[in-house]
Amino acid sequence: MDQSRTNSETIVVAIAALLLVALGYTVNAIISPFVLVGAILYLLFPFREALLVRRIMWLALFLFVVWFFYSVLHLLAPFLIAFLLAYILNPVVARLATKGFPRWASSLIAVVLLIGSVVAVMLFVVPLAIQQFNGILAGVTGIARDFSVFLQSGKIFDFLASYGLPVDKAREMISEQITPRLENLLTNLFGGVFGFLTGVSSLALQLINAIIIPFLVFYLLMDFPVITHRFLMFVPKERRQRAEELGRMVDRLMGRYFRGAITVAFLQGTISALGLWMIGVQYALVLGIMTGILNFIPYVGLITSLVVSSIVALLSGDPVLVKVIGVAILYLSQKLLEATVFGPKIIGNQVGIHPVLLILCLLVFGFFLGFVGLLIAVPATALIIASVKEWEASRPPARRSRSVAEALERKRPKDSGKPASQDSQKRAGKSGLHQES
Repeated sequence: MDQSRTNSETIVVAIAALLLVALGYTVNAIISPFVLVGAILYLLFPFREALLVRRIMWLALFLFVVWFFYSVLHLLAPFLIAFLLAYILNPVVARLATKGFPRWASSLIAVVLLIGSVVAVMLFVVPLAIQQFNGILAGVTGIARDFSVFLQSGKIFDFLASYGLPVDKAREMISEQITPRLENLLTNLFGGVFGFLTGVSSLALQLINAIIIPFLVFYLLMDFPVITHRFLMFVPKERRQRAEELGRMVDRLMGRYFRGAITVAFLQGTISALGLWMIGVQYALVLGIMTGILNFIPYVGLITSLVVSSIVALLSGDPVLVKVIGVAILYLSQKLLEATVFGPKIIGNQVGIHPVLLILCLLVFGFFLGFVGLLIAVPATALIIASVKEWEASRPPARRSRSVAEALERKRPKDSGKPASQDSQKRAGKSGLHQES
């Protein structure tokens, strides 16, 4: 009787599952992840005591949260930008608060200064930079055209004719294939290097036009300690102290890096613009802006800025060789200045990464995230290294000592069959004789 009842229930459940699949296929146009995750949790909740079921439920929730934030990322962009600005400006507000200013007043001062800086850059710097950028593109096109004329009118065709090669076909290939490709190559090179200008100007314009961001920055700055405390309260009480220590570590590492890197980038961009202007290189402003932004990318930023500035120096008139040498000396001295003065004094030695590991991380982050990945490669790698070191430090001492002892035991050479105690006594006796002598 029980067996037949079990069989009938199984048949009913199977038929219901088939009907549910058919119903889902019928209404698939209106099914959303909200419905799917709700159905998964509803079906698996009675069996939540099983480990596999709990893992499936947590995985479904995790995938749903990832999808949700990815879907509303464009809506959260102002909040993320405002939080980043508030995080960068928070030390200034905290310092003003320690001097007796109310926190709302110091937050208001910081926001007003931020808005004034952005407006000044948009009105005075960005239009001139875009004008110089267009001048660089026009100069690159002229170089490609002059090179084409040089090839078509030079002695290269006499050289080809002396060996019996078809001159007309070579002339046609140069004018129809080599010249357009060279022009496109140079234009794409400078367009890719200076493409950040349109993105930065568009972003800055949105920051000014979006009234909500300054208000968000103000309220986040005013209540920043309360907000961080509220986030800490979400952590279970037994892990709250550990989470607070990790938060301090991340804040000490990331906060100092971001604020220091922004300061160093501003100084490097200003020095580059002034130095290039004194050397006589055209379009010094746009090259300085490019150098400041690319300064966030180690090695790659220096090489790119040096190459682009050297090419622009070739367009700046005589004496060309002196200007190119001056550009090389300027950028190499800037790198030396950053390594010896700016880096240790402003950023500090907390973000110390081996050059090989740093280059690998730049390639990996750049491959997956593009230009943004290159910008965040250094702090992300430093945070990963700090987390690994923190995990190693938090391991139980007994486990660490046991692993060290096992490693030493594996490295110890095989003895000659004598007991370890006799070897240790003999070594102790020898050391005693040495001490007496």
